[in-house]
Amino acid sequence: MATNHYFNHYGTNTPEQRLLENIIIESIKVYGIDLNYMPRTLVNEDKLFGDDRSSQFKDSRTVEMYIKNVDGFEGEGTFVSNFGLEVRDQITLTVAKRRWEELAFEGSGRDKEPKAGDLIYFPLTDGLFTVLGVTDTNTFFQTGALQTFDLTCELFTYGDEKIDTGIEEIDDIEREQSFVRTFELASSPAVSGTFQVGETVTGGTSGKTGEVAKWDSTTRYLYLINMTGVFTVGEILTGATSLATGTYETKQTTDEAAETLAQIEAGTTDTSTSNKQIETDADDVLDFSEGNPFSEGTNY
Repeated sequence: MATNHYFNHYGTNTPEQRLLENIIIESIKVYGIDLNYMPRTLVNEDKLFGDDRSSQFKDSRTVEMYIKNVDGFEGEGTFVSNFGLEVRDQITLTVAKRRWEELAFEGSGRDKEPKAGDLIYFPLTDGLFTVLGVTDTNTFFQTGALQTFDLTCELFTYGDEKIDTGIEEIDDIEREQSFVRTFELASSPAVSGTFQVGETVTGGTSGKTGEVAKWDSTTRYLYLINMTGVFTVGEILTGATSLATGTYETKQTTDEAAETLAQIEAGTTDTSTSNKQIETDADDVLDFSEGNPFSEGTNY
């Protein structure tokens, strides 16, 4: 029996295609969840490896997506590797093409589809997922057109990227997981004002800047992330928004330390990511004083 001749299976933007698209969009609105999509902005792309360790995420827009996984997260899950405990949960999300185009991300020079490397905030776990790949074609689909994108996503491992979306729940991830530098401000002259979380602090002499992750008025500790350089001891630090000022007296964090605000507040220290700690531990295993450890007793 032939297919229904009232439906055009090979046209472009036909009434039948638009009807099916409307039904799919409505279905996702009913069975899906609202997610925050954040496009990645490249700052200093490595042309050789195609990566950018200083990526920024400055925009976030809400769009409904359908979770295709029915039995929970997929992927490799949680396992112990050579680099410690890793979590590689994966999830597949479906978003309607027309709803994606309505977000108008393409206005900033982007194509009309999601991109690998973008982030999605998943409110059910209060975590971020990175887009690994986008499926915009399929062998089997109805009425001659594909109405959705399928996004394969993996749990995002934060690497000191800058996140400024204006949404507190998302921006807190940067403040809690970024590597911080802790500065003790002098008691005399006294600190004037109250530094605000998220504002930029500038050194009066060096001109270097940092972003406030936390200010403790009791200890006079100023926790900064996204540092652009090194402050000069004795210079006055000024907050751009609060106009608070204080004199930099002592740096509490060593250059080799790799601590996050979450670790500091929890009272834990991650020594596995500290180069200094790795060097110290390695000295107990290998003799690095030997100039040519692979020779047979000669210098050649």
